[in-house]
Amino acid sequence: MTNCDCCDTPEMEFLYKKAYLKLYIAVLDNFPDYMTPTLVAHSMLSAHLLFEENTSYKAWLKDSFRKVVVRVSSAEFAKIAALEDVHIGSENNTLGGQAACIVVCPREDNPNVLKYAKLWAPKKVAEGVNEEI
Repeated sequence: MTNCDCCDTPEMEFLYKKAYLKLYIAVLDNFPDYMTPTLVAHSMLSAHLLFEENTSYKAWLKDSFRKVVVRVSSAEFAKIAALEDVHIGSENNTLGGQAACIVVCPREDNPNVLKYAKLWAPKKVAEGVNEEI
């Protein structure tokens, strides 16, 4: 298990084996950074109302509450949109109101398109520019 005697006990083993549910939030890469917090907040709130009776969502809400926000291309966005139990969000006045955010209901096995997507960060930060935005 580990190289630590205090952690190599049956009582501590669960810490190394427990897999937490994650809720993925995918944001389209051409969506403006300055509007992303609003987009994610609105999308997450409406997804909560949609998923609140889902067993997996309830387990995530109670036991995990881990979230991953990723930036995806339009091809990745289309793959994610085709998954079951997703909520697709948009902002009416940005990108002509087109879908720009997908909240994926937590699941045991997430597809590779989510697991290997780039974590969201403001574009200037992601590009290594150290100026204020």
